[in-house]
Amino acid sequence: APRPPVLNGTLWVVAGEQVSLTCGASSHPAPIVTLARGRRVVATAVYEPQVRLELPAAAPEDAGEYLCRAENQHGASSLAFN
Repeated sequence: APRPPVLNGTLWVVAGEQVSLTCGASSHPAPIVTLARGRRVVATAVYEPQVRLELPAAAPEDAGEYLCRAENQHGASSLAFN
């Protein structure tokens, strides 16, 4: 199963600022990494080690819990963040 995802990016965001973060996990075979907010998938990387989220200007409606999930045929692991 994939190792638990690791998040690299902005820790604090102010409305109007650009947001750029990556979430990645390692596994063999390579994982499918998905970044979702609620039930809506906002970014996916198929058989790549990481997925990237870019927001040109953060808005209050972008706030909330996100989930980074890495999965392959051996299992899945995830990381939630706000």
